Amino acid sequence: MNRLLKITLIFSFLLGGFAFGQGEWTINSTAERPISPSYRITETPTVIDTVIPIPNVKYPLLVRNMETEINLNDIDASKIKIVEKLDKLYGGFVKVGYGNYNSPIGEVYYNTTRNRRTNMGVHIKHNSSWGKLPDWSPQSYDNTSAKLFGEFFLTGLKLESEFDYNLNGYHFYGIQDTADFFTKDSLKNRVQGFNGMIKLSNYSTKDSAKLLWSAKIGNHFFHEFQPYWDSSDKHARNNNFYMGANFKYKLKKNVYNLDFDWRYNSYKYAENDELLPAAERFNEGNANIHLRPSISTYGDKWKVVYGLDMTFDFPKYNPSESVLKVAPVIEGKYSLFNDMFIPYVGIDGGVKQNSFYTLYQMNPYIYSGTDLLNELVFHFYGGIKGTLSKTISFNAAFHMKNTKNQALFVNMVGAEANGLVTIDLNRFDVRYDEVTAYGAEGSISYQAKEKLKIDAIAAFYKYKPVNEEYAWHLPELKLTLRGSYNMFDKLYAKADITLESGRKSPVYLFNQADDDIAVDMPVLVDANLGLEYRYNSRISAFIQLNNIAGQKYDRWYNYRVQGFQILGGVTFGF
Repeated sequence: MNRLLKITLIFSFLLGGFAFGQGEWTINSTAERPISPSYRITETPTVIDTVIPIPNVKYPLLVRNMETEINLNDIDASKIKIVEKLDKLYGGFVKVGYGNYNSPIGEVYYNTTRNRRTNMGVHIKHNSSWGKLPDWSPQSYDNTSAKLFGEFFLTGLKLESEFDYNLNGYHFYGIQDTADFFTKDSLKNRVQGFNGMIKLSNYSTKDSAKLLWSAKIGNHFFHEFQPYWDSSDKHARNNNFYMGANFKYKLKKNVYNLDFDWRYNSYKYAENDELLPAAERFNEGNANIHLRPSISTYGDKWKVVYGLDMTFDFPKYNPSESVLKVAPVIEGKYSLFNDMFIPYVGIDGGVKQNSFYTLYQMNPYIYSGTDLLNELVFHFYGGIKGTLSKTISFNAAFHMKNTKNQALFVNMVGAEANGLVTIDLNRFDVRYDEVTAYGAEGSISYQAKEKLKIDAIAAFYKYKPVNEEYAWHLPELKLTLRGSYNMFDKLYAKADITLESGRKSPVYLFNQADDDIAVDMPVLVDANLGLEYRYNSRISAFIQLNNIAGQKYDRWYNYRVQGFQILGGVTFGF
């Protein structure tokens, strides 16, 4: 009991002390706090190495047997890419044949084989006919041509050269002769031509962003031989010198093009023969400077070309007639349905320099003493072309062409031979006229790879000359159907048929009182068929059938063609 009372008193005393602990109390006491003496460290500091060495742990070898097996897998056969060997090229080719109307032909061609730096060759060709049409004057002819050409690929440059020679003999046979009055020599004529050209270009480059250029220079000399029965110097001589350049540059979607040409044409005929009137003697010269700048702009489905065709015309003896002739050059086309249909429209024109040779190419029976005038052409055209399938393509177009100084050929009257016989209508005079032609053309082609190809072409023109009554000897309607067929690379066939109508003859101008002289020339129908059998790649045999219908039509008035012709021969490669 006393113990419990003591504990209670002590607890009460502690609680009372806490209850009155809000006052301030000060306690003073005495104590000792000793401080340890300091001393100097005499040791030198060192760097403690922190690299912890890696212990070398050794693992005991555990032996464990694993089950193994051997599998043999098939190895695929190795594949070797086999490149087909290029076909052997034969540099030489010979063709010989013979046909009715006593008509031999011959051809020799030789070309170097594959070479990355050079390509050279020679080509000689001859065809002639020594037959005679009944009741007509002699009409034998011979044509011989030779060409020497070469291409040389230099570093970034390409050099091209070509030299041509032509020799043609023929007769002015446009005279009916039932009594064999005319001899071969009395109507014969012979012409000869030399042509040489050299061209240098950098077109071999593959960089389309680089300026592409080419330059050429050449000369063409063409003349007729002096007739044996004419002691004067009347034979025509034509010398045409030309040089030019072309520049082309592509920038983004534009192609800039510039054509430059300079041509000088010299023509002489009977220039010293005082017996002829001055109007029939010629010693002329004509120089043309031609510039044709143009720009071609491309889009995803369209193309536009625009530019100018400019010609400076300088006659040799009439400097006052020097003129600048300018024609616009505009063409636009657009692709529809992924090139299925491509409509196009354009305007073009320019100056064509005529020469004795170009007129001879159109009509070899012209009178040699002919004035030379340059043609000025303005051409407006439009149409649509495209593809109907992988094998069928087509083109339909309309034209309006105006040609100033267009050459039309009219039969002459009163030409003399041997100084005794007057020959009518067997030579042609050149009449220049301004002719406007309106026309439409259409074509459709079918091609099944290299096996079969067929083309059908139709053209219709309406001519409106200013001075002449008709556009003499020009057809108003021309239809052509042609095709080729390859049977197993052994038998090759080619066929064509041409129909022309609407040609007008000027002969009635000299015989207006004769009702039997027709203005319209007969319809021309000419069909040809050629067959070739190739025994192998080097040897073949051929047969050619010309004018199958046997129609002896007049190509020019009174110049009748041969009837049915058959020609056969062989070819050989070496």
